[in-house]
This record gives sequence, structure tokens and C-alpha cells, in this order.
Amino acid sequence: MKPSGLFVLLVTAAALASASRALAAAPAPVAPAVAPAADVRLVTLRNGMRLLLAPDPTAAAVDVAVWYRAGTVHERAGLSGISQLFEHLMFAGSGHYGPREHTRLVQDEGGSAGAYTTPDYACYYQTIPPGALELVLKLEADRIGSLKLTAAALETEKRVAREEKRRRAEASPVGNAFEGLGRLAWPAHPYRWPVLGLDQDLARISLADCQAYYLDHYAPNNATVTIVGRFDPDQALQAAKRWLEPLKRRRVAADVAPAVPAQKVGRRAFERMDVPFGMVLAGWMAPGHADPDSPALGLLSRILTGGPSSRLRRVLAAESLRCALVQGALDDRTGCALLYALAVPRSGTDSASVERLLVEEVERLAREPVGEAELERARRQEEIGTLLAWQTVRGCADALGSAQLVVGDWRAAALRLERVRTLTPADLQRVAARVLVARGRNVLWVAPAKQPAGVPAGSGGGGPGSGVPPAEGGR
Repeated sequence: MKPSGLFVLLVTAAALASASRALAAAPAPVAPAVAPAADVRLVTLRNGMRLLLAPDPTAAAVDVAVWYRAGTVHERAGLSGISQLFEHLMFAGSGHYGPREHTRLVQDEGGSAGAYTTPDYACYYQTIPPGALELVLKLEADRIGSLKLTAAALETEKRVAREEKRRRAEASPVGNAFEGLGRLAWPAHPYRWPVLGLDQDLARISLADCQAYYLDHYAPNNATVTIVGRFDPDQALQAAKRWLEPLKRRRVAADVAPAVPAQKVGRRAFERMDVPFGMVLAGWMAPGHADPDSPALGLLSRILTGGPSSRLRRVLAAESLRCALVQGALDDRTGCALLYALAVPRSGTDSASVERLLVEEVERLAREPVGEAELERARRQEEIGTLLAWQTVRGCADALGSAQLVVGDWRAAALRLERVRTLTPADLQRVAARVLVARGRNVLWVAPAKQPAGVPAGSGGGGPGSGVPPAEGGR
């Protein structure tokens, strides 16, 4: 398939140098990098709102997204989940539009609207035909400037949020277990809270809490707007000045994300949860997305769990262990990352062997370089996944907007891919030696809440197929 016009070359050395600074000490690429967009303009409006324009005349649609620094890391104790709750409240009506009218008007134009929340930011987006651009800017301006927050809407959306949380818990036992790993890895940091929030916090969030959070975090001077796809940049800028620039600046909460404390000793824990099977999770604390070693961490994660030929799947799904499920990923955030893997032992499997082999295989990367073929396979996986995402205006907007929010420079999306293309086995071993070590390790065993037959409550004992972790041993 012929790539769209968004696949173009960064043509100036100055642009590459600027992007290199955005990735701190990351080496400059040896060749021009493929970028998610070219001819990008970053404009700051008089009210402090940032506007990122990325036109592509070959695209069929345009994506408009508003990005706010309003994620889990910005929440206060007792208000976890309020950022995700706003995913619903932002569609509940504003000064000139009724509940859900925002979505209906976008759909009437043949477009779609949605939102998602991460630990670091929230994104509200619309993918639309080019002719609907001005309508969407008008809709966004209305809810930024005059969102209607009512007690009735809040109670309705809290019920929706709790139901969503319940459905996700039922559908994803692995997700529940990962939340437990987060509590272990970030015991005193807001990252420990799930994006969906804690049940007790959702129940206590008040209308006054929401009004304060809206004023503090959904101000124009706390927002970045990306416009990506088929549009005229001069006309779009004039439309943005017409609808977005008149919005008044507001006081923005001085809740700078706290630094993640360095982990100095390994941790382990055991939890019983409402899950259908036992599992072991191990996560290693790592530097965040803006760190120059982040691209290498992504490749290390793929080498460990990226596909049926990955290291952990070969070892833990072998006949001797017969693990039913082996998964992993790099949970990449602004302040830090967690490179993790999990395994679900089958009944009759020695749980101590599963944990031992999982940890040994991961930390082996710090002692032994990966092979060229193994590195190339992981590199291809990373490159193909990135380029496929950039083929849509929504994917390009995600790449540019998240890079701008997290790193502070939209060009970091292209430089990350170029860095992936130049990494060597020695680079990966150096990064593994920095990260995949015992002091940064967090191990969590999860067992079903219903006590297995023959295991005394609170015994902490384990054995083959028991669903209970092995004894501490010498780790």
C-alpha cells in the first residue's frame, strides 16, 4: 500500500538537531528520519493554548484533539479516578449544547468522537471530514469555556464509571493483577492509583471537587490542540483564533507531577483477588519515556514477550512448565516506566520454578548480549507497529500530541523510531544492566480470592498448581 503524504522526510539538519535535544542525550540519527508529519507548525495563542498544525493534503479526514495535563499523576489522594470521570462529564453538556449533543453533531457530519485518559494526560478527539473542522473547534471552545457540571450529571456519570470499572474487572483479570503490581512498584506515588480510580474515591467525589478540577486542569492555558490531516493550515489557524483564542486564561493548579523515588531494594508481595486463576507478575523499574534509553527498553520488552518466538514464551510455555499464558510490555510513562512480564502456571506446575526461570531469563539480558537476528526481529516489530499507526490521521495525532505532552517536542516521535533503527546488541545490554537488576525488581503473586482446597488460610505456603506463591527463599 502506498504510504500517505504523512510519510515524508525531515529535510533539515536543524530540525533533527532540535529533536535530538528533546530526547536529551540520544544520538542524532545517521540518516533523515521518517516522520509522522511534515510542515508542522506549533503556535501559542494569546491565552496560552498551544496549537499544533500538521496538514496532509493526501489524507481523507482531519483529526482534532485537545490534550490536557490531567491524568492520574495530577490527582489528589481521595480523588483517584476524577480524570477518567471527566471523559464522561465533558460530553454532558456545555453553555450552548445539551448533553451528548457534542457527539451527535460530530456523528451527523460523518465523524466520530472519543476520549481516553492515561496516568499523565487526557485526550479528547474528533476524526471528521475536512468540512467539519470549524464546527469541532466551536464545540471544543464551548466546553472548555462553559462546561455544565450538575449534581444529577455527576451521579449519572459516577454510576457509568463504576459499571465500566466492574465490566473491565470481569473481562480482564490480568488488568486487575497489573493494578496490584502498580501498587507494589509505586507505593507512595500517584502512579499507584488505577486510571479508573478506587471504588471508595469514586463514591466520595463531589460536585465541588469536579468544579475545582475543571477550573484547574481544563483551562485553555493547560491545553494543547492538535489538528492533523486534510486542511488548510492558514484557514485552520484563523478558525482557532476565532473560537479558541477568546477563551480566558485561568489559574492552573500548581500540581507538578512528583518525582518517582528511586527503588533501592527489590519488593515482593502476595494478593488474593477476584480472578479465575493464579499468576505471577514481575516488573522492573525503568526510566520514563523522555529518557534516551527508552527506545532500547521497548526492544528489550519485545525480545522478552513480543510474539510466540520471544524468550519468555519459549521458556515458560515449554512442556516442562506448560504456562497457559505469558505476556509482557513496557508500561511507559513520563516520570518512569515499568518493564513487566507475567505468567499463568497450569495446574500441577511448580510455581517456584516459574518465578525463578522468569526472573533469570529477564535478568540474563544484563549479562549476555542479544543475537543480531533476535534484535532485528524486535526492531521490525517496533518499526512496523509504528509505521502502521502513522498511516491514519488518528494515529499521527496520537504520535505528535503525546510526544509534545510527554517530551515537550512533537519531533521526538520520529527520533524515537530512528533511534530504534540504530541500536546495537551492546546498547541493549548496557540498558539492561542499568534496569534489569534485583534492586529494581517487583514480584507479585496473585491467587483467586476463593481459597484453594487443602491450603490453610494465611499459610503463605505454595506448591505445584496451588495458586499460592513459593516461599521467599534466598531472593
